[in-house]
Amino acid sequence: MKKWLILTLLFVSGISLGGFVQAEAEPELIYTDEDYQRLHTVIQHVENVLRYGHEFNSNTSLLPDAINTLTGEPAKWVFPNRAEVPYANLANQQNFLRTLVALSTVTGSSKYKDEAVSILDEFMSDFQSPNGLMYWGGHRMVNLETLEVQSTEGENGPHELKNMLPFYELMFEVNPQATLRFIRQLWTAHFRWQTADLNRHGNFGTAYDVNVFGQPLIDDVIVMDDFGLPIIPADAPGDLPFVNAATDLAYAAFTLSEYTGDPAPRAWAEYLMRQYNLASNPNTGMTVYQYKSTLVSKTANECAVPSYTNSGCGDRVARQFRDFGPIARESNVQWKNTQAVYVDNTLMLLEAADKYGIDYYVDWVRTYLEGYLDYTYIRINGKNMIIPMFNDGTVTYGYIVPEVGYYGPSNMRLGYVDMPTTYLLPILRTVLMTESDQDKVKLWTYFREIVHTFGMGDVGPLGGNNPDLNLDTAIDDPFALMTMIELYNATKHPQYLEIARTIGNNIVLLKFHRGFFVGSEIMLYSRLDQPETLALLILDGVIRGYGIDEMPYYLADSGYIHGYLLSYDGVYEDRSYSQHYIYNRTIYDWE
Repeated sequence: MKKWLILTLLFVSGISLGGFVQAEAEPELIYTDEDYQRLHTVIQHVENVLRYGHEFNSNTSLLPDAINTLTGEPAKWVFPNRAEVPYANLANQQNFLRTLVALSTVTGSSKYKDEAVSILDEFMSDFQSPNGLMYWGGHRMVNLETLEVQSTEGENGPHELKNMLPFYELMFEVNPQATLRFIRQLWTAHFRWQTADLNRHGNFGTAYDVNVFGQPLIDDVIVMDDFGLPIIPADAPGDLPFVNAATDLAYAAFTLSEYTGDPAPRAWAEYLMRQYNLASNPNTGMTVYQYKSTLVSKTANECAVPSYTNSGCGDRVARQFRDFGPIARESNVQWKNTQAVYVDNTLMLLEAADKYGIDYYVDWVRTYLEGYLDYTYIRINGKNMIIPMFNDGTVTYGYIVPEVGYYGPSNMRLGYVDMPTTYLLPILRTVLMTESDQDKVKLWTYFREIVHTFGMGDVGPLGGNNPDLNLDTAIDDPFALMTMIELYNATKHPQYLEIARTIGNNIVLLKFHRGFFVGSEIMLYSRLDQPETLALLILDGVIRGYGIDEMPYYLADSGYIHGYLLSYDGVYEDRSYSQHYIYNRTIYDWE
């Protein structure tokens, strides 16, 4: 690999190059021309996003959620009435905000962070509802043409955050009062204080309560039966405590306590997370998606129709998988929504353990992941796979679903589920945060096999100090990249840095097209919330000598819009997600 020695000297001396000041490099690492090329592609991507994003409407600092890489136009939500709305939803741009801050860090130019500040300043000034909630999330967006707030879920769509984990550090820097008001109202609108019911939907009409966390803690809702197993209450009145919504609530409350010094929000966050832990299966260690089932609130006639999947007819898994008996509950499913359970939520818990000293969260996460991998992980035909089952170990693989329901059509056969590379991060971070080597062994063994199966070689025995990595790996995945960066940070072994560089080069080669980062060469839209640019900048910062804690921290990639839109045939109304209807479009679909 050619060494760019002259550029390295410029970095060390802090001389301006190409219009910005380069940060000082770590002395033992040499910045290469390939390193610079990766950075240059990120700069090109960001500059194009800013250029085309601001061109559409020069009267706002807001940017579209995604950009058409053939035309430079913003992505549009096509409503059933055929209205085409270019949209901005800041809940879906958190990785881009982190990318802007990271880019300022590695370049020494404040330009990019200033953009992030400008975007947040306008959004929090103009698009916070009177009760404190932000006009963002799964069902609300800003029309970039008119700068009016629009709902995708009927006339008055609710507030919804699920694993979006806002960039609160920057929000507090830009507008602390608006941020304080939002976090308090997030809990006021979504949490039911007397019963511990939780709704992923929050009402924009709920009155603001400045003392929302002043209410006394209540008893845990989970109790055990005579066999020591958790009883999942079936008394949620249409509200279901999905862990992806709870993750955002807990993350916000932890952040609030840290900022204000008030211990009450943290106490409620710990209470909320404890309900999921108590609802976990004590025999297998596997945890749950929710700690309550819904109360039946619909009529017998409505619930007699199998295709009616509203949760008002009771537990949706109990209805569709009744052959499996009492274990068939939505809370116990281990083949759907597992990203929310074992990746997004566990990453949040680990960050809380690291930032706020909640050490027992590491033990919880280790138990969850060990149990999950012990029972569900399988390697088939050289691929990492998951065996579908319930959290007591009851296997559902091969089951043919007898009738339609929330989990799929009738006659659907349950097969193995691909394990995504996202699982690498929680497994590694758990190992790194576990104190005892003895307690690290099992997860490290799984980690070693999973990494090898993904084609990255052997990380070696526990400790990772004797790896035999595949430095020519073809993997082009940001989660694999962040994993190798964090392994290098922990061990300082050069092989991890070299494979990280290889993965970064692969990302640029295979995902940088038409001046933007896209899912693949043929994908039409460049989505602002994609994590590739943030991962590449974290790598760049580490090479320059920055600590990982000096860079914005990756937590989630879950931004979406959900609601009513015009179907592909241009005739019928559909109800779907932006990922399914917009971000899967290719350049060949474009007319």
